[in-house]
Amino acid sequence: MAVRFCIFDVGQVCYPYSLEPLQKFLQEKTTDKNLFEQRDGVFSFDFKPFMKGEISFHSFCQALCAHAQVCYFEEIEPLIDKALHKGVGTFFPETLEAMQFLKICGIEICLLSNALPNLKDTGAGLVKPGRAFTSYDLGLLKPDPLIYKVVLQKLGAKPQEVIFIDDKQKNVEAAKSLGILGIVFNRDTLKKDILKLISNF
Repeated sequence: MAVRFCIFDVGQVCYPYSLEPLQKFLQEKTTDKNLFEQRDGVFSFDFKPFMKGEISFHSFCQALCAHAQVCYFEEIEPLIDKALHKGVGTFFPETLEAMQFLKICGIEICLLSNALPNLKDTGAGLVKPGRAFTSYDLGLLKPDPLIYKVVLQKLGAKPQEVIFIDDKQKNVEAAKSLGILGIVFNRDTLKKDILKLISNF
């Protein structure tokens, strides 16, 4: 059975992503630097409700400020958004090259990300409309097997017709448990790993 789709994760696969700019911003604003450091700042914050679309950006900012011991005010929201966007790097050339290679092979490119809703613009232009799937739209997070089942249903594809690429081993293993072809992202071997999979069909 031929491969029809290749699904890429976004952060750390399409581009590098870091929470360091947000960490630095909140560290400068916190009223309790000792507690902030004890909690490791934003790195111990639970982003899942926001990534699953269960809370608004407004509620997310309020919760984040409370966690970081930062005084919340409405004007801080665009500053938090700016800090989150600042963590987005430029697209990996290896990923763009692999995507172009797949398109030449007649394989459609898709995205599947545990994403922050306010960063939805960062993958713009990589895929056709309707081919970017996010945790906040689906109400599910990788590695929950259900998220892969929902995406397969939306694509009208069988597991063996799909390659899934993610930087996290547990996410790839969850996809593979359903019969999806999985690759743990490695910039140096990405194209070779893809070629190995599609040459078997």
